[in-house]
Amino acid sequence: MNKQEAIEQMKKGIKITHEWFSKDEWVTMNSRGEIVLEDGFICSPNEFWQWRTSGTWNNGYSLFETNN
Repeated sequence: MNKQEAIEQMKKGIKITHEWFSKDEWVTMNSRGEIVLEDGFICSPNEFWQWRTSGTWNNGYSLFETNN
């Protein structure tokens, strides 16, 4: 999915991964619109996206699947 589609899923609290993330990495959003990472780190959307500006971050997202 593309970046905007991923953001819409994240707003629903769904965990999203990216082709450049490791197999255990994911990102979502909390009810305040903050970005939440798999390690519990919370940041603003601006802080998260400020370093992810190249075209490779426009696509390559998918739903995070847990392997239980």
